[in-house]
Amino acid sequence: MASNAQKLLLLAVVGVVVTSGTATAAIVGSPDIVATLEDDTVSPGEQKTIEISLVNTGDLDSGSTQNPALNSEVTTAKGLTVKLISGDAPISVKNSKRSIGTLQTGPQATVPFDISVDDDASSETYEAQLKLNYKHTSYISEGTGSRDEETKTRTIDIEIDVTDDATFNVTDVESNARVDSTGTVAVSVENTGDGSARDAAVTLASQNQDLEVSGGEATSRFVDKWEPGEVRTFNYRVSSAESAEPEPYGFELSVAFDNEDGLRTQSVGQSVAVEPDPEQRFSVVNSSSSVAVSNTGTYEVQLRNTGPLTVDDASVTFVSQNADITFGKSSSTIAYVGDWEPGEVRTVRVDTTASPDAEERSYALSANVQYDDQEGDTSTYDDVQLSLSPAPEQNFDVSNIDTSLQAGEDGSLSATLTNTGTRDVENVVIAWESQQSTLSPKETQYAVGNLDAGESANFSFGVDVSNSAEAGARQFDFGVSYRDDNGDRVDADTLEVRSTVDGSQDEFDIEVQNSTLGVGQDRSITFTITNTKDKTLSSIEGKAFVNDPLSSSDDETFIAELEPGESETVSIQLSAGSNALDKTYPLNLDFQYETPDGDKRVSDTYSLPIEVTDQSGGGGTPLWLIGGVGLLVVVGGAVWYSRQ
Repeated sequence: MASNAQKLLLLAVVGVVVTSGTATAAIVGSPDIVATLEDDTVSPGEQKTIEISLVNTGDLDSGSTQNPALNSEVTTAKGLTVKLISGDAPISVKNSKRSIGTLQTGPQATVPFDISVDDDASSETYEAQLKLNYKHTSYISEGTGSRDEETKTRTIDIEIDVTDDATFNVTDVESNARVDSTGTVAVSVENTGDGSARDAAVTLASQNQDLEVSGGEATSRFVDKWEPGEVRTFNYRVSSAESAEPEPYGFELSVAFDNEDGLRTQSVGQSVAVEPDPEQRFSVVNSSSSVAVSNTGTYEVQLRNTGPLTVDDASVTFVSQNADITFGKSSSTIAYVGDWEPGEVRTVRVDTTASPDAEERSYALSANVQYDDQEGDTSTYDDVQLSLSPAPEQNFDVSNIDTSLQAGEDGSLSATLTNTGTRDVENVVIAWESQQSTLSPKETQYAVGNLDAGESANFSFGVDVSNSAEAGARQFDFGVSYRDDNGDRVDADTLEVRSTVDGSQDEFDIEVQNSTLGVGQDRSITFTITNTKDKTLSSIEGKAFVNDPLSSSDDETFIAELEPGESETVSIQLSAGSNALDKTYPLNLDFQYETPDGDKRVSDTYSLPIEVTDQSGGGGTPLWLIGGVGLLVVVGGAVWYSRQ
C-alpha cells in the first residue's frame, strides 16, 4: 500500500487522470483533534470533576468538489477513545479511560474525569497527558471508490494548576426542615486554609429529588472577604417533598472564590447531611351530613391536629372528586380555622350540594389543611381523605285529581299532594308551570304549608278555559318547592297531571217565531232566547248581521238577565230588498254577556234561516192593490189632518 507522501507526490506530478474524458481525483486528509481544560485549578486534598473539551478541526489535503461528503469522511475520527494519565501531576484519576465513538469536524465533545488531588501537593503547574486512539480513512479514490484506513495514537499535554489557597471545612449543621414543608438549614463553615478568600459564593446543593434548596437544586450565599480561621454560618431554605422520610439526606457544600492572586478558585466539595423532621399531620375524627340528593345541606367534619407543631392561620380546603357533589357551584370550598394546637379537635362545616343525578352511595372527597408554621412559612397537608353519602332525594306525589274544564267556561283543577320523602319539609309551594294558550290559571301558586314525611294536603287552581279550546286530553305540569334545613328554597321534581277538557257548549238556544219575509217587505222578526248554561247570565247584548239584499234598521237586542233555563223573546227589524230572490238567506246573531264573576264574554255566532218569498205571483196580494190601499191611507190621513 502506497504511503501518503507517495500519493501526494503522485497527485502533484499527475494532478488529474483523465479516463474516458472524465476527471477523477483523490481525497486525502486526517482528523486534527485539539484538547483544552478550561477549569485547570485544583487545591490539595480536593476531589472534583474536570471536563476536557475535544474539537476536531480536520486536515484536508486534497478534496472533492463533485462529492463533498467524501471530504468529511477522511477528516472524521472513528472509534475514538481517550485516557487521562496523571503524568507528573499529584492527582489520581478514577475511570481514566473514556470511549467517545465518532468525532466529526465542528461539534465539541466534553469528556469528564473524576480526580483526587494529593493532600500534600505543592502549589505549582503540572502536566498530565491525554492519550487519544482512533481510526480514520486517509485516502479515497473518487474514480474507483477504493479507500485506505489508518489507526492513530496521539498524546496531548494537559496543564493542571495546584494552588494552596483558602480551604474550607463544615463545622456544624442545624436544621428545622420538615417533611412536606420548608425549613431552615444553618451550615457553619471555617476557612482552614492559609489564604483569605474574596467574593466567595458558598453553594449548598441537594443530592436527591426529595429535598430542594430555595426551590431548586442549589443556591448560594455571598461573602466579600473571608479570613483564615474565620467561621461563617449560612442559612438556607430547604423544602422536603411529601415523599421524603425523616432520615439523613446528602447535600454538597462548595465555595467558589477569588484567591489572593485574584484567580477564581473552586474549593473541594464537602458532604452535608440534613435530616428533616416528621411531617406536620392532621387526622379525621368524625364526619356527618344533612345533604340529600337534589338538595343542599351541611357537611360537618371533625379534624385533629396530630402535631408536632402549633399552626397559625389554618384553613381547610374541601375538594369533590365527582361533579354530582359540589360546594355551591364549585368543586371546592375553603373553611377558616385559625390557630390550632397539637391534639386539638376542630369542627369544620361547609354547605354541600348533591345534584339531581347523584346516587345514594358513598362519594370520595379530599381535603387539605393550609397553615403557617412557627417561622411564618406557609405549608399544606393534603392527605385528608373523606367521604359523603347523600340521603334519598326529597320527592312528592299527586293523587285524587278532580277537574271541571270546559271550553269557554271557568273551571278548576284539584288534587292531593303527598310528601313521599323521608324528611319533614316546610313552606311547600305548588306552582302552575303548564304553558297552554287556551288555558290559564287564575293564580299561579298555591301555598300548601308544612308537610311531614308521609303527610298529604289538598290544593286547587281556578282555570279560565277559552272558547277556542278544543276538547281532548291535556297534561298539566306542577313545580313543587320547599325550604330545606338551611332555609334555602329547593325545587323538587316536576309533577305531571293528566286530565281532559270538554268541548264548548252553546250559551243560548234560539227559536225563530216568524222567519218568512216577502220581497220588498220590512217587518219585525221575533225569536226566543233560552239560557242553556247552569249559571245566570246578565247584560246580554245581541247583534244581528245580514248581507244584501237583506238589511236591518234595528239590529240590536238586550236582555237584562237570564237564569239557567230561562227564556225571553226579542225582535229585530228586517227588510228584504226588491232585488231579493225567492230563497233562504242567513241571519247571523252573536251575543255579548256577563258571567256571575264579572267576566265579559262573546258567544259563538248563531246563523238563523230567513225565507224570502216573491209575493207577486198567485195567492199573494196584487201590487196595484197594495199601492191603492197605500194611496187611500195617505189621502185619508190628509183629510183627518185638515180637520184638526
